Amino acid sequence: MQLWIALAALTLARAAMGVQFQSVPALATSIVDQTGIGFGAIGVITGIYLLPGAITALLGGWAGQALGDFRTALAGLALMVAGGIAGALFLSFEAQLAARFFAGTGAVALNVMVTKMVGDMFQGRRDLPVAMGILVSSWPAGLALAMLLLPVLATFVDLRLVLALPAGLSLVALILMVATWSDQAKTRPTGLVGLQKRMLPTELKLVCLAGIIWGLYNSAFIAAMSWAPGHLQAAGLSHVDASGIVSITGWVAVLSVAAGGWLATRLRQPDLAAIACFGLSAIGLVAFVLLDSPAASLPLLVLLGLVVGPAAAMVMTLPVEATRPDVRAIGMGIYMAIYYALMGIGPSVFGALRESLGLSAPLFAAAGTMAICLMLWLIFRRFQSSLNP
Repeated sequence: MQLWIALAALTLARAAMGVQFQSVPALATSIVDQTGIGFGAIGVITGIYLLPGAITALLGGWAGQALGDFRTALAGLALMVAGGIAGALFLSFEAQLAARFFAGTGAVALNVMVTKMVGDMFQGRRDLPVAMGILVSSWPAGLALAMLLLPVLATFVDLRLVLALPAGLSLVALILMVATWSDQAKTRPTGLVGLQKRMLPTELKLVCLAGIIWGLYNSAFIAAMSWAPGHLQAAGLSHVDASGIVSITGWVAVLSVAAGGWLATRLRQPDLAAIACFGLSAIGLVAFVLLDSPAASLPLLVLLGLVVGPAAAMVMTLPVEATRPDVRAIGMGIYMAIYYALMGIGPSVFGALRESLGLSAPLFAAAGTMAICLMLWLIFRRFQSSLNP
């Protein structure tokens, strides 16, 4: 029971990260109206939260190795609290940019550590995918919660108070982590010296493969969510109706991500489930474009949400399998750094495809990216099996 209580505290911390990230987009209209900051600046403020992730994820991994997982996670939450409060008090563009940068730096370090901590907690247990599924679903749940609640609250209370709410949620998560984690669970620093504390070349290769799969998978999903509404608009739907239909994919995915971990523990061949998720996602995206029918779009997008989510929990188990506990903090840092780098590059690539090749190009590219994930999964397992004959 104590293990699951600790997992709940980490899940809340990661959900707080999602709420804080999405708070600026969710309150964009109110911020523009009350501060004069333009929508272009809103995009910059939003992006700066995760933009440094490719670097800070590595720093977070090294910090966890040197200082300990628990201390680094608490430091990340503390930065989220401080940055969130600063962003609520000072509404100028420059102040917002600085506040979001520091809060995002803490969020990235937190994300690396909670993923590693859950991997350590459930290592060797059959319910590892369940735990990872619960943890991973907290991010989209945080995004959805911010979009659902913050705009409504902004109509009743002062904008600064609403902007401070994610910092308050981060503070609650920090207090719960301190209260629920036992001394044994607070992993002590392993240090940075000694042969046993260095990643082996094989571990590095597997972690890099896992990070590429995770980054491409998320980039493809975001591309699908971003460009599918335009395709529906071209088919005759209004912007509001098209966005509403596509949003159903996100809501279904929140549930299917969590369910994916449970599914993996019930199947004799969880690898087949992951491969099926990638393959069916690719097929669903191609069918969505080729059918070009608003009537068929809803069931197809619901199906996409159902099949795309379960793979997330399974992918998140890969870096745990790939690394020893003594070097897992660094391994998670590398894994997340690759993820953030691909997440930063991906939207620009899909946007360029839309600009140069037309409306359907990014959706076809997203389908192809899912197919690449399938092939990389097979390569990961092939390489892994060659190391453990």
